[in-house]
Amino acid sequence: MTAFIFHITPYDFAFLATIFIGLTFSLLLWFTPNINRAANLFLALAMLTIVLWMVRVLGQSIGLGTYFPHWSRLPLQFSLAPGPLIYFYVLMITRPEYKLRRADLLHFIPLLLQQGIFVLEIGQSVSTGTATYDTPIFRQANPVLNMVAFISVVAYLYISFRLIESYDRELKFNSVNDRYCNQMRWLHRLIKALGLLWLLWLPFAAADYFYFHYRLGINAYYPLYLLLAGMMIWIAATVHSKPGSTIIAQAPAVSRTPVPAVLRQKGAWLRRVMEDKRYYEDAELSLTSLADKLGLTVHELSRIINIALKKNFNDFINEYRVAEVIRKMRDPAFDHITLLGIALESGFNSKSTFNRIFKQMTGKSPAEYKNEPQKEFPGYNLRRHTQFAGVISKHEATIMWPSRKLNRSYMFKNYFKIAWRNITRHKSYSAINVAGLAVGIAACLLIFVVVQYELSFDTYQPGYKSTYRIVTKKDREGNIRYSAGISTPAVDAFRLYFPQAVVAGINAIYGSQIVAPAADGNPVGDKKFIENTGIMFAEPQLFNIFSATWLAGSASALKAPNMVVIDKSSAIKYFGNWQLAVGKTLRMDNLLTLKVAGVIQDVPPNTDLPFKVLISYITWKQNAKSYHYSYTWDETSSDCQVYIKFPANVLQSTIERQMLSFSEKQFNSDSKRAARKRYAVAQPLSAIHFDTSFGGTLGDHVTSKSTLRTLSLIALLIIVMASINFINLSTAQSVGRSKEVGIRKVLGSSRGQLVGLVLCETAIIVLFSAGLAVCVAEIALPLLKHIASVSDSIGLFNPGILLCLACVVLAVVLLSGVYPAIIVSGFKPVQALKNKINSAAVGGISLRRVLVVTQFAISQLLIIGTAIAVKQMDFVNNADLGFNKEAVLAIPCPADSVGLSRLNSFKQQVLTLPGVKAASFSADAPSSSHNNSSNFFFNHSEKDPGFDIFMKVADADYFKTFDLRFIAGKPYRASDTARELVVNETLVRKLGIKRADDALGKTITFDSYGNLPITGVVADFKTNSMREEIKPLVMFPSKQSEQQIAVKIESRRLAKTAALVQSAWEKKYPEYAYTGFFVDESIAKFYEQENQLELIYKVFALIAIFISCLGLYGLVSFMAVQRTREVGIRKILGASTSSIVYLFSKEFLVLIVVAFVIGAPLAWYLMNGWLQTFAYRISPGLWVFMAAITTSLLIGWFTVGYKALKAALANPVKSLRTE
Repeated sequence: MTAFIFHITPYDFAFLATIFIGLTFSLLLWFTPNINRAANLFLALAMLTIVLWMVRVLGQSIGLGTYFPHWSRLPLQFSLAPGPLIYFYVLMITRPEYKLRRADLLHFIPLLLQQGIFVLEIGQSVSTGTATYDTPIFRQANPVLNMVAFISVVAYLYISFRLIESYDRELKFNSVNDRYCNQMRWLHRLIKALGLLWLLWLPFAAADYFYFHYRLGINAYYPLYLLLAGMMIWIAATVHSKPGSTIIAQAPAVSRTPVPAVLRQKGAWLRRVMEDKRYYEDAELSLTSLADKLGLTVHELSRIINIALKKNFNDFINEYRVAEVIRKMRDPAFDHITLLGIALESGFNSKSTFNRIFKQMTGKSPAEYKNEPQKEFPGYNLRRHTQFAGVISKHEATIMWPSRKLNRSYMFKNYFKIAWRNITRHKSYSAINVAGLAVGIAACLLIFVVVQYELSFDTYQPGYKSTYRIVTKKDREGNIRYSAGISTPAVDAFRLYFPQAVVAGINAIYGSQIVAPAADGNPVGDKKFIENTGIMFAEPQLFNIFSATWLAGSASALKAPNMVVIDKSSAIKYFGNWQLAVGKTLRMDNLLTLKVAGVIQDVPPNTDLPFKVLISYITWKQNAKSYHYSYTWDETSSDCQVYIKFPANVLQSTIERQMLSFSEKQFNSDSKRAARKRYAVAQPLSAIHFDTSFGGTLGDHVTSKSTLRTLSLIALLIIVMASINFINLSTAQSVGRSKEVGIRKVLGSSRGQLVGLVLCETAIIVLFSAGLAVCVAEIALPLLKHIASVSDSIGLFNPGILLCLACVVLAVVLLSGVYPAIIVSGFKPVQALKNKINSAAVGGISLRRVLVVTQFAISQLLIIGTAIAVKQMDFVNNADLGFNKEAVLAIPCPADSVGLSRLNSFKQQVLTLPGVKAASFSADAPSSSHNNSSNFFFNHSEKDPGFDIFMKVADADYFKTFDLRFIAGKPYRASDTARELVVNETLVRKLGIKRADDALGKTITFDSYGNLPITGVVADFKTNSMREEIKPLVMFPSKQSEQQIAVKIESRRLAKTAALVQSAWEKKYPEYAYTGFFVDESIAKFYEQENQLELIYKVFALIAIFISCLGLYGLVSFMAVQRTREVGIRKILGASTSSIVYLFSKEFLVLIVVAFVIGAPLAWYLMNGWLQTFAYRISPGLWVFMAAITTSLLIGWFTVGYKALKAALANPVKSLRTE
């Protein structure tokens, strides 16, 4: 099971390799100077369309839509273009004189129609929110377009095929009666092979249409796609590997050392002897035997054949044999002899050797050659045709290549050597570039680790796109609220209403005690464990929705009561060995005795359903009172959830309509509920981790998409800043390279070669920086895992991270290298050699000013954003919650009846301990993540108030324990059941009661509690995190719902008293593990993610400042070197040190102020949006922006001032000595 997004398959690796190789050859064909460059441009475009096609296929395969929801709207599909482009390539090859006309554009009319359909797909994608390949238009048009593309490519390949044959027939003979009519054989074969591969589409399409009815899926076509792309790459590689060009124009012959006259005479003599004596007819003839017959030494004979005749022995003999076969094939006297007989008489010793040699010499098989008309058989100068032989139009114009051909690797080796020298010559600037890029790439990698992990939640589940969680939407006259849970009776109702889907219900339990009994039955040896998460009552259908690897047992075990399935880690923890777990018993909360019926592999950490202990759902029903199983449709709990998996072909719009119909029937059929409607809403599994409005998850945290977008933006900005450093320093340094560039241009270097040289230097620095970045990221990864809730199993060396690294490296090389390369390659050689290149010629001061402003605008954006985040979190952590959370120890209560019976005596015992101020029983703390809500009626009215109330169970001492303040009335009387209740200010206000005292004595009716009078009104306190507004609340006692005891302790005796409480618990409840915790610590966990993000923002703000300072330092250092003589002259003329420091500093300080003017409004806009996610928030004051600009100015001044002061204090004599 692949647990993370970008679950790379071998096919995905193949697609990725195809993309990079194809793109490489496309660029090579485009930019390589060549006599056939015009034709190669068409082939490069054809290759590029295949690359874009592979990008689209790869994006669909790896689920790129999870990262970039709108990526499918990129124009990547040009399936109607390869056919015409290949045709024009062949046309330009075979007809070099052909000039393109406007009418030729008509070949691309179908492509325009395809793009028009794509525009319609985008429009439908925008309106429906789906990917373009999931729209109805795509489903309707795609089969037609595929068929048209198939016809188009096959037709154009056939036309190209005929063009090549026509070209061969039109070739003229040369002076030796030789026309090389097979010179285009390589292209002839490749076109034929490509056509045959395209024909393979027919069986795929036929099977998909007739058998699978268009449900085969794109992955079934992957082998065909790879074959087609591979064939195109082979064609491009073959074209690129041709020396010079395919058709060699007339060119002056290149002289080479002439063959000695003696050898020429011996060569002519050898030919006459071979023709007269016919030695070649001897099938056993060898170099040694022929030398013996001729009376020569082996060395002398070899020398004559190799030097005088320019052949090897086998080719020399085989030419005569093939010529003899051709002569006899034409002679009617040999018509009665088979071809094999003729071959054997001519000196061949086997049929296979004969066929192979004959085809190499003539380009045709013996049978084909014999059947051709006689007029097509001129006297041939037979020779071997190599696979990549150059195609020659006129033999006498053939360029005589030197014996040792140049290799392209020499050029690249030279590039790297020169690039390395330039890097080492400027060590300080190279170090600045490497440091900035390494830190930037490392930061980008670390952010990507976080983003990838968060986006991967539950995407490893098969069919996750068709899996949903059912949540409850409550509409009280326009007041919309959501709950992650659903009414418990709805589980069976969903199963009946959606028979085509798989439905599974679960109910999460928190803080339960699991006891693994000792093998000898002695309670002393029992192992006790408190499981805060991961315990659930679950139906067996859950495993039809979520995949699991079963180590023992099966899902059917959950059909019986008191059965439990545990994961491998829990089995090892409970029993020491998971293989011994099945059949053993576990006790939960001293209420349930459970039999282990199965063991599953641990679920991956990136899931919002982290089940560890799964108890059969029927067990929950049988223990309804102990575990709060409700049979009413009106009550919802976020712990009771329903998951449903629909068939893959069911659209979400259809699901939404069915859910609406279900809701109207099950929830809203009663006319009395008109003002309080409820709806079941299908929330996609892939959206659960990112949407807090539906009530959170059962996992450890929820992440908003905006947070991930913010982190991704920070990564992008940091990379841009590092690239800006490189651009600034590279363009500044290019002034010193003007003479080098001028000399290279004078000696013949093209602009493309200079661009390649600069890009090579950039690539070396970026690759070295990337390697260093990986080391830095690997060192920082443990810290990241600690502060960002990332699983320990995540590493840098997984396919997704490596793909990100490759993309970042490529992006940085292009971003950092292209502009300096263009600048350097654009120098005019005359100006460069006269040393007239200055800053204005390399983009001017203005460009560097823009880039510096951009850098510091980004830095100030991050500084201001971090400052606001820190201030908001400080406000949240220190805000008045409306109750006293300090020094309150909470201990979960036992759930069994025996344990419950001893609670009152335990409470009384705790109250006698020194340092204890108060104690109370409750379901939870005043602020908690538990939300139980209900509809209600006020003061005997049958009219729905239009909103729900939230319920909190607490005894009468709860108000004293947490210092809750009454604004009217008093606490309810001590009781084990609900007889009276207390409400909060918000509820009174929402009921329209102006004075709190007026609410006293009024009644509230909800659930099965009847009419309960209000005895008091408490001041509002925060029931949830500061992100949410205070909810209307009722508080009442209920013994059966009490889950913890809260103990208020004197702050000065906190540690000692807490130890005494623990000791008292262990004596009173030896069968229960002690799991006390402090309330303020549990409340702090509400903001754990925000605090982590605050720390992350701080770290990356510092990184941004560091990169900015590096760039600024590098620029100032370079300016100091360039202006050394100017500074010397100024000092000679009386300039002070402070004036010279001011000279260097003023420009940059002004740029920082300009950056602040740009960055500050943007930071305010972005952070104001973030603050809106909090119901209670700060208002960013002027001090934040003043602190940001002051910090930036100080940092900039210290960075510039150090180098400026050093330049100002330098001895002017040294700088002017050379003048």
